[in-house]
Amino acid sequence: MDSVSIDIRLRPIRFGFVVRPNDKARLRSIFQVNTCLWGGRFNPIIPYLTRVPAWWERKGYKFENAKQIENGYLEFFEPDFLVEAEEGLARNLGYDPARILQLSEVLKKNRERDHRGVGFDVLDLYRTLYKEEFQFVRRHPHTVVEVAAKKEMFADFSACVFGDFPIDDSYSYFRASFEDVFEPEKIALDAASLERLYSSRTREHGISSPLMIGSTNISIDYHKHGGPTLFVLDAAQPRDLIDFWNYRAVHGSVLAMPVQWLEPLSAFCKTLITKNFRPLPGNPNGVMIRLTTMFARSISDDDIQDLYPKYLQTETPGANVVQTWYPPIWRPTPEFVVRTSRPTLECSRRSIEATVDDESYIRFDTLYPEFAERFGSEHRWANVIRIKDWSHKGSLATVFPTDVRQPAIANFSVGLGHLLSTTEGLVIFPRFKDVSNRWQLTEGASAIARWLKKNQIKLTLSEAGRSTQQIIQTLGGFWGASAVAHKDIVLLLDHMARKPITRSAHRHEFENRISAAVGKDIWRRNVFKNLVERKAVELGYELKCTKCGSWGWHALSELGPAMTCALCLRQFNFPITDPSNSDHARWAYRVIGPFALPKYANGGYAAALAVRFFGSVISSVQDTEITWAGGHDLIFENGPKAEVDFALWYQRKEMFGPDHPTEIIFGEAKSFGKDVFKDEDIGRMRLLADRFPGSVFVFATMKEGEELSADEIRRIRRFAEWGREYDRDRRRVRASVVVLTGTELFSAYRLEQSWKEKGGLREQLVSPGYVELDRLSTLADFTQQAYLGMPTYDRWMDEKWKARQSRKKGGGAAS
Repeated sequence: MDSVSIDIRLRPIRFGFVVRPNDKARLRSIFQVNTCLWGGRFNPIIPYLTRVPAWWERKGYKFENAKQIENGYLEFFEPDFLVEAEEGLARNLGYDPARILQLSEVLKKNRERDHRGVGFDVLDLYRTLYKEEFQFVRRHPHTVVEVAAKKEMFADFSACVFGDFPIDDSYSYFRASFEDVFEPEKIALDAASLERLYSSRTREHGISSPLMIGSTNISIDYHKHGGPTLFVLDAAQPRDLIDFWNYRAVHGSVLAMPVQWLEPLSAFCKTLITKNFRPLPGNPNGVMIRLTTMFARSISDDDIQDLYPKYLQTETPGANVVQTWYPPIWRPTPEFVVRTSRPTLECSRRSIEATVDDESYIRFDTLYPEFAERFGSEHRWANVIRIKDWSHKGSLATVFPTDVRQPAIANFSVGLGHLLSTTEGLVIFPRFKDVSNRWQLTEGASAIARWLKKNQIKLTLSEAGRSTQQIIQTLGGFWGASAVAHKDIVLLLDHMARKPITRSAHRHEFENRISAAVGKDIWRRNVFKNLVERKAVELGYELKCTKCGSWGWHALSELGPAMTCALCLRQFNFPITDPSNSDHARWAYRVIGPFALPKYANGGYAAALAVRFFGSVISSVQDTEITWAGGHDLIFENGPKAEVDFALWYQRKEMFGPDHPTEIIFGEAKSFGKDVFKDEDIGRMRLLADRFPGSVFVFATMKEGEELSADEIRRIRRFAEWGREYDRDRRRVRASVVVLTGTELFSAYRLEQSWKEKGGLREQLVSPGYVELDRLSTLADFTQQAYLGMPTYDRWMDEKWKARQSRKKGGGAAS
């Protein structure tokens, strides 16, 4: 039996609170609800926008529309549930309605037995902390504070930074429990008390506020090691508080500083800036840590120019760093900078090896907080499941389209409840402690077929698709498929498949031709062994019929005193007196299964090698992962038909932080031939591009790039140019077009190595050390340059912009 590794991580449920950015009253309620939730300070607040307000960009530029900004927040944070501050705010965000809640539905109300609430509140945590710590006298007391603003204008600021409890009588038991367990010191917040609270953070035994205590037992990995931030904001501006809340959820060390208190806290701020200007530990190159002073968007440039020199700038050279722009976490990180990601929250983790039984079932237990009571609210915590198939067979579906808005297409178990496919992994919400799961895994072909049907596309497996799947499965997966990743080997197998009657080659001839093809390449040294042991070929005996003189191949199990000729169907005697005479008998290998099909296994070789390319050639198996299916004939619900030779879900993995979103790949594969990519092939890909915008479209052939005809290049290039157009709503190109030739399909190991060996433009493209070919946008750009003669994407965009400006000027002059 095969086995898979299962990584299970326990974290709090991530709620996304949708609120108007100027709604002070409901924003305060959001701070209060999150104070009562386990891990509440990491729940994002998503501003509801009908249009982009003027204050959104400091210089007044509008890079995105309101929809793009909201979608950007959702894609960055990937909330498990959305909570509307007022009904209807999340109606058009594409979320499954079953996962949209009202603010009043999150917490369990006191004395309402039928109101169970959603999420995991802090009461079980309080109870456990009391039993384990706070009922005893401590040698070093841990100061717990309850902060309330002296003046009402700072009440929202206090709730945002330190937490607050709901004032409604239905939720009064949260404050009562907190005060009963921790006997907190009550702080009236003003400038002086804020300095004392912030100063205590640097001491060995600091303070804990209600908001901080709610994150107890959560390990936080921010995936970055930048310096701290002093976030200067207007305490009376709800939008500044929202920005600070979200920024703090992403960055580890950040202090909020009201602009109203800059003057009395100036000395403290300057001392903070000076103390944080220090060498980076362990770095011998003189790199310094610096505190960044960030100004919120409500503070004007003129005010910053006045405030910073007066209250914040120090006399220490190099210590002063000012940032007047708010990091656009709603905007995808450009490819040329370090990726920004949300932190990873973890309460516990377990990795297990699970045996896959004959029906593809696996068993594992979910994780839960040890301090939780057995029963409570619904959906109290989340388990993030990541399944890895280390068998390298590549048949099981372990990667799925990432879409946090809708339920995952995977259907592992009956009654599983909400199942999400995110960049973290598969997310489930166990209702109880000690829950055991029995999941039935599925093959990639079945998973992709289910996904296409969900998109109202009928499909049937094509002959070429069946051949593709059988080739990869027979050879044992992507690594085994490398046995046919050589032009001479493919030609040999196809030659054998075309031979009448025998479909075979003499043993020595077959072995010698394989040996000549692979040479001394260390990555191909086991090709002959793999082809034989994986049953791509079968050893038998070729015998010459004494009746008609034709040669026929016979399996070892068929050998006997009397043999039957496959051509004339008459019997003849086995040459028992001289079996080693090659004029009458010889050992021979015959192609079997899909390898016995003519026309390059019905086109299966090219498609199988293209799948292998994305599965193991483009990068190491730790860096990327795919779910794949062979070719299908497709029928759309409105009548059009299409055909795809292979389909993939492709995901780039990250060692730290969330993975990249899964990309959809559709492929057209051809073997050899002079002019094989026709207009109808492009038309089918265009049909799929309209249905699945932003996908990747691959044209793969076993012939070399210089063998592509001028017409083929023209057809594919025209489609590639159409695909390069930018889709503003989705913030990506309409379609990425990748061209794969024999160089890529027959790569023995890594693509970079093959391109360097080819020299010329391809070597130049991969020579910089920072190039990441597993980034499909880069791969598309490079292959379009190498095989279609297109300029770089950046140059192409620049030329289009210049042409547009020229037309505008010409039009103006004409008028």
